[in-house]
Amino acid sequence: MNAAGTRGRDPTPDPSSSYFVDAAHPYAAAAATALTSHRAKSKWSHLSSIPVPSPLPPSATAAVLLLLRRRPHTALRFHAFALRRLLPSHSPPPLVLSASAAHVAAASRLRGAALAVLASASRHYSPAEIFNALAATYRRFASAPFVFDLLLLAYLRSRRDALAAASVARRILAAGARPLPSTAAALLRSLPSAAAALDMYHQIYTHSTPQSSHLLQPTVHTFNSLLLAFYREGKCDEFKIVLQEMGKYSCRNNVCTYSIRMAEYCDCRDVEKARGLWGEMVQEGIQPDVIVCNTMIGGYCRAGEVGMAEEMFKNMEMDGIDPSATTFEWLVRGHCMAGDAEAALLVRADMRRRGFGLASEVVEELLDALCQNGRVQDGLHVLREEMRREEFAPTRRSYEILIKGFCDEGEVEVAIRLQAEMAGKGFNAGSEVYHAFICAYEKSQDYEMVEKLRKEMTVMGT
Repeated sequence: MNAAGTRGRDPTPDPSSSYFVDAAHPYAAAAATALTSHRAKSKWSHLSSIPVPSPLPPSATAAVLLLLRRRPHTALRFHAFALRRLLPSHSPPPLVLSASAAHVAAASRLRGAALAVLASASRHYSPAEIFNALAATYRRFASAPFVFDLLLLAYLRSRRDALAAASVARRILAAGARPLPSTAAALLRSLPSAAAALDMYHQIYTHSTPQSSHLLQPTVHTFNSLLLAFYREGKCDEFKIVLQEMGKYSCRNNVCTYSIRMAEYCDCRDVEKARGLWGEMVQEGIQPDVIVCNTMIGGYCRAGEVGMAEEMFKNMEMDGIDPSATTFEWLVRGHCMAGDAEAALLVRADMRRRGFGLASEVVEELLDALCQNGRVQDGLHVLREEMRREEFAPTRRSYEILIKGFCDEGEVEVAIRLQAEMAGKGFNAGSEVYHAFICAYEKSQDYEMVEKLRKEMTVMGT
């Protein structure tokens, strides 16, 4: 990224520039001396005793960071001190000060500190303003090229603003450089569409002519980001475009590549093709991980091959691959789809022993399977156990399934209590709940309640 920092005249010595860094300012020299000439316990009290001119120009505070750049931790502490004690609290931090702090952190490979400074600046300034400030002060601070990557990442991580990050990437390209492959992959994953991701890929790798060599070429993670973008939009026919690009760079598939490609076939219930990719992966000597195992287990379950899913689960444990919550959830769902509620409960029991809990939508499927097998009480027990987990929130659908189940069993009083609990959670009774109660009261020949509920439905427009 040297091109961005060295192009044109250095504006930092120019008093008329907004990027002026005044190393000769009396306060800058005194502050830097206090922080380098005194012991750790006393230097901050010495700093506080130095008279501060009013107003203190941003060029002076930035100059303190310049003078302390060989002591990055002290420089960054001064940056925090300046924001807290020297500058107006109601105003955004001066852009030249934020750029200076980011350069000091980046040059010393203090990645987290640089990201924090840039994320803070991004709340007050546009990507163009921050980029220009970094480029203008880059040479003076002898910064590191990846400071511009960090600006891109700051937008992706703190503001989740993919369009702003894309703007930064284009400025990096316009400066004759290229983002690091890991940064580019993160950008491609964040863009709002597969078309935007592919276009950005071409801007970075096809249309640009970076000075750096193979170190900035796309990696398998770059192509996985593109595959994932197409997969999320259901455009798996476009995988061939990405695979062709991989071939141009002699880039080999990794386990994530295979997982995404297998997921395409599993979603279409074409388990045979997914199994073929699994065999290809093993032949390539690529070690499966829990994600690709979960992909295959989910594919088997959706295709109704729960036995094969269980077999894969056993094999992954024998291979030392620890299952995740998703592994067990797929097995629970597979047994529920097969109508085997007892097997689903056994998987859930194993899951609970290992400290996992079910997602709310999987609980719904299990409750439905149990109620269809006449095990409504077991379903209520499952819901109560899951509700003991702080992170679990029951859904409207869970209550509706159980209310209908208890009404079908003739246990209307239990259903009424569940409906009251459901209302307490903020869920209004819909037509399914009303029909469940109406059917139950018709069976018990309580036609007065039947008529009352029908009138309620009419009034509520249910």
